Amino acid sequence: MSGPTNASDQVARDDAHLQSLGIKPELKRSLGFLSNFAVAFSYISVSTGTFTLFGLGLFVGGPPFFWSWPLIVLGQLFVALNFAELASHFPVAGSIYQWSKRLSNKTLGFFTGWFYFWAGVLTTTGVAITVPLVLSSILGVNGSGMFGPFSWNVWVALITLVITTIINGFGIRVMSIINNLGVAAEILGMVVFAGILLIFFNHQPLSVLTNTYGLESQANGNYLPVFAVAAFMSLFVVYGFDTAGTYGEETIDASRQAPRGILSAILISGIIGAIFLLAIILSTPDMAGEITAASKGAFPIADAVHSNLGDFWGNIYLFVILAAVFVCTMAIQGATTRLMFSMGRDGRLPGGSMWSKVSSFKTPTNAAIAVGVLAAIPFLVSNSAGVIAIAATGTIYLSYFLCNLGVMIARTKGWPRKDAWFKLGSWGIVLNALALVYGGVMVINFALWNNSVFGDWGNALRANTNPTIDTLSFLGSAPLTSLPTIPVFETFLGIILIFGLIYYLARVRGQADENQADVATGEVAIA
Repeated sequence: MSGPTNASDQVARDDAHLQSLGIKPELKRSLGFLSNFAVAFSYISVSTGTFTLFGLGLFVGGPPFFWSWPLIVLGQLFVALNFAELASHFPVAGSIYQWSKRLSNKTLGFFTGWFYFWAGVLTTTGVAITVPLVLSSILGVNGSGMFGPFSWNVWVALITLVITTIINGFGIRVMSIINNLGVAAEILGMVVFAGILLIFFNHQPLSVLTNTYGLESQANGNYLPVFAVAAFMSLFVVYGFDTAGTYGEETIDASRQAPRGILSAILISGIIGAIFLLAIILSTPDMAGEITAASKGAFPIADAVHSNLGDFWGNIYLFVILAAVFVCTMAIQGATTRLMFSMGRDGRLPGGSMWSKVSSFKTPTNAAIAVGVLAAIPFLVSNSAGVIAIAATGTIYLSYFLCNLGVMIARTKGWPRKDAWFKLGSWGIVLNALALVYGGVMVINFALWNNSVFGDWGNALRANTNPTIDTLSFLGSAPLTSLPTIPVFETFLGIILIFGLIYYLARVRGQADENQADVATGEVAIA
């Protein structure tokens, strides 16, 4: 049988593949490879994560925290390779929820999706609040100043969510155009600024990358626990590459382009991020002083650009960051929207039929609005949205682990029995095992908190990555010190687990899997 000769033929073949999986094609299929890659790259958003979190890595671990970047990228590459194979077989909205459900069972699929959904909502919250932080730096305003019931930062974050909700609800083409422009600006900006800093403003020798500046003293002279906390800068950045898969129902030639999008997003992000982080470290004139400044809340990347290039170019760079943070918010909301749409279509969320409706733009507009509203709620009740988003990131890593666990079970039973465009072949089990080992270690790292039970691993630095809930606060209040001293990550995970169990037992357990395809291969042959 000859291959498709034009885009319409390919779309027809893609839709036939979707129907073979038991899914009715409803979303507008118009994304090519570049747009598919761009939404995943925007979710990762190296500029966003490094700008806000470089200071954490620097003041905790010093320059050697740089080495966490290639280590985390490598670990996530193991995960991404598995996800690429899954996306080739199942280019379906909802990515890891759908993959888990189809290759294991509806219970694991439900909780993988349930955890990932709520984590995605709060990650949208956490990135939206970064927009005013960058804007405040550009305008030179005090973002914590109050305007009515909310601070300037909260107002800007809420307005950001309104705009991204409109874009995500209006149509995939509008979203992809804006997103592609933002990604082009981010990549160009990072490469240009990194090149200038490396060539003209190299103030540190390469040996600085092994100079801990005595920071191992924070863990009784043991640098490894310190490094594990400093690595959170990288952990908070390098995820979301599965977004290329979750846009599969809107991508032309999805079985080929979605895996390419996943792998391109993590590899390009990894390379650009490594060069950029190296440039910032080597261009920092006073490393000891910058470590101290970072511990007090400074932004070392902004400091390095301003001190070396001056205020004008420093602000140009901040505009690049602003564009990156905005499209990152839009991409995360868009990915979470498609997860909500996918779970709603399967009856796996309360009000499922509402979230599975597709508008005249062939977009899940109801789900986009719902995600925008849910992401805004933390701003209305708490001053600690960023802290809660930290817990959400750990939950995303747990969701990845659960998905890979389901895939490993399927591999031991002979999956895949037929090839897709991207295949791991005999390396599948090995790479799956590496992804599970890496993911399990990272989940444990997220779960540790400041407690002497963990010895050096539970030192005071853990208050930066998994604080206790008695440090949270609501609008206009002091920290809620009356709450128990239990960690935020475990509290967040426990709450969504309890509500998930209640909903699963009440509504999901007895439901049939209407969209389940052949359990051996995960799909049936297209005639």
